[in-house]
Amino acid sequence: MDAFRGVIKGVRGFSTTVCSSARAYKSVVNRQLKKTPEYKVGDPRSPRLWVPKEISKYPAYPYGESRLFKRSDRGLYGGQVVSFGNKVSEMGNRSRRSWLPNAIVKSLWSESLNKVIKMRLTARVLRTITKEGGLDNYLTKDKQARIKELGLFGWRLRHDVLKARALAKLPPRYQVFKKEDGSEVKVYFDGEYQGQPVKLTIGKRKLLQQLFPAVKNNTVGNLSFASFNVGRANKDIGEIMAECEKLNVDLKNYIL
Repeated sequence: MDAFRGVIKGVRGFSTTVCSSARAYKSVVNRQLKKTPEYKVGDPRSPRLWVPKEISKYPAYPYGESRLFKRSDRGLYGGQVVSFGNKVSEMGNRSRRSWLPNAIVKSLWSESLNKVIKMRLTARVLRTITKEGGLDNYLTKDKQARIKELGLFGWRLRHDVLKARALAKLPPRYQVFKKEDGSEVKVYFDGEYQGQPVKLTIGKRKLLQQLFPAVKNNTVGNLSFASFNVGRANKDIGEIMAECEKLNVDLKNYIL
């Protein structure tokens, strides 16, 4: 009898049972917002509090990093995590096992970023991207369930796409002006300077280079161009022209 059982054990087949994908996805849709403590000036610093060396250029992901399946933060996994189930033999014996998501490496084109992005994503997400009509449409959908399933990697990629779309809608930084001889020149500012109508033919950076010596001569101490440029990074070219007029900067070689 024992020998017969050994023969059956050697040739027996196995069937598998696994949790349904709907149950695994439900944990993502019902995911709650991560509660972050609020710190005020003067509060003692916790030894577990990690402070980054520089401020991230991406906004904070409202749902935080993944706690169970860490690799999902490095790709588009669509909320899929490790599934657990049983391996059942013909004799009814059960042994626990796990299933990883069907992840593949794919290079997808982004119209907004104008480049190919190589990433790791699941076959389910790739099918959803095809149905949405492209990677950008998948990332920028405003539904709460879509934002929950993006993860940290998808959230940052979404920010880059939205930023590129916003920059694409900005007006041009210059206008093309035709001179009397038929030649064309780029005009970055069209207004008044020292009481006369002028057309400026240099951009913001070169204009700051012309303004820097005048500001340095009127500043006490050693002023570097980097610190001078930081305070004027968000100013438009009209405000910089007003500062040049106040300090009598000679721009006759750069105006029409």
